[in-house]
Amino acid sequence: MAHRVAWSPRAIEDLEAIAQYISADSSAYAATVVKTILNTTRNLSRFPFAGRIVPELGDEIFVSGQAWKFLI
Repeated sequence: MAHRVAWSPRAIEDLEAIAQYISADSSAYAATVVKTILNTTRNLSRFPFAGRIVPELGDEIFVSGQAWKFLI
């Protein structure tokens, strides 16, 4: 059963900022990074507990993956 993944306003702002920052050098690379992040989050709906707990973020925070230096 798929779960619903909800993006917080902060997460949306962060994704937009990431895209804007990278696109200053390469719009194609920015699109690739954003697409990878979005694809990684889509996996969360199918596998919500995949990944690992990040101790410094708290016990309830799961990180499902990493796209370059960005934790998802």
